Amino acid sequence: MLMCAILALPTMAQRKNVRINEIMVQQDSTDGNGWVEFYNSSYSTVAVEKMFITTLSRDEITNHIKAVTDTSNMKPNKVLIELCKERPMDIYEIPRGDERNTKIAPRSHFVMEADGTPKAGTFHMPFTFTAGKDNYIALYDVNGDLVDDVTIPATLNPGETYAVKAEGRLPSILNDAIPADSIWTVKDNSTIETAITKGNYNIREVNENIEAFHEKDPHGYWIALLAMSVVFSALALLYICFKLFGKFASRNLKDDKKEEAAAPVAAPAASVPATGDVNGETMAAICFALYQHLNAHDNESGVLTLSPRDGSAWAGKTGLMREIPVIKK
Repeated sequence: MLMCAILALPTMAQRKNVRINEIMVQQDSTDGNGWVEFYNSSYSTVAVEKMFITTLSRDEITNHIKAVTDTSNMKPNKVLIELCKERPMDIYEIPRGDERNTKIAPRSHFVMEADGTPKAGTFHMPFTFTAGKDNYIALYDVNGDLVDDVTIPATLNPGETYAVKAEGRLPSILNDAIPADSIWTVKDNSTIETAITKGNYNIREVNENIEAFHEKDPHGYWIALLAMSVVFSALALLYICFKLFGKFASRNLKDDKKEEAAAPVAAPAASVPATGDVNGETMAAICFALYQHLNAHDNESGVLTLSPRDGSAWAGKTGLMREIPVIKK
């Protein structure tokens, strides 16, 4: 269980990067169906199954979860699941089982239809938006944490969308103190800049991080100094590590040599004295044995002479012929 929890942590963290990107309340004056476009701002695939989408206010969800958890041991996600059963038209849990479609690719999007027909498929929510009034929508994680929310103003006309500005929205923005006008804008499809791109993320023409770095370091001196510092610091650290390792190994080798030098040396065997306990008969036997050993053979020239013999059985051709077997009658 602990291993499963550890492996699930990166996935849970990635779901925090899902953002509401664009909302349409009413497509035209006759069609009241709207839609919501979500965007995966992370650089890895995110599974959005079992996440919650609701039109209930943040305070209402928070107070309901607190009221239930204060009187029971129920976890927040279980509270939201029960709330889906009690108020199915106000909160929607993205169903599990459609894994192929609910796994959102990196830097990609998915669209949820606000048409009030959840039986039509995974991406159809049970509620609709109302034109001419403020509409609120929020996204909650599987554990009950708020991921993102937005209030669509009542001034949004049919055929217009409330969308994130072209410069993009940072994943960490979830703060009421930030003015909505600095993040959101209205698109009416009248120009290329205000084009409504359902299902397509607004591509950023400028990378804010690169531009900010260019302003602080226009000539690239600091980035060059930083890069070289990192490289040379790594080389110096490797040198120190290898130097310490070499000293440690040489010290161990010296200790081994000292132990070998300090080891006691075996005393040499005592030599047999020339005169002593050995009697004359033993000395005579030893001398006679040495004489027999050293004079066992006569002096020879060391030359071998081979003389051929006629009529050798090895040279007889008859011996090389196969004998004809004798058949007895």
